[in-house]
Amino acid sequence: MRDYFRIEKAPVFIKFFITLLLFIFVSDIHSINSFSKLVVALLEFIIILELVRMLVEFLFSDENRIKLRLVLDSTIVFFIRDIMLIANDKLDILKIAYLLGIIAVLFILRIFAMKYSPAKLEK
Repeated sequence: MRDYFRIEKAPVFIKFFITLLLFIFVSDIHSINSFSKLVVALLEFIIILELVRMLVEFLFSDENRIKLRLVLDSTIVFFIRDIMLIANDKLDILKIAYLLGIIAVLFILRIFAMKYSPAKLEK
């Protein structure tokens, strides 16, 4: 337990608390009254977490660039959240099929981004 709260792990805790504060200010926690709204709220939290992670890596890395993998991850979670919202509001199969197609393309792009990343090509 002592190893968990070391100064080296401070950026992880800082990212989490920044994300938690942003989520509390952005979302209305009192309006969550069903499981589907809870899932949407958790997906919004994950999106905010990914955006904060991208920002921190951009500001504090030596390369000052955003990794394509992080952008694709947050976009995929955003589209999954949209599917949940469409399924809760009115079940429009055509919109859900389009979003699932976009998510499939994003997964393929993510695989290519991991396979042909500049860090792996430099080695």
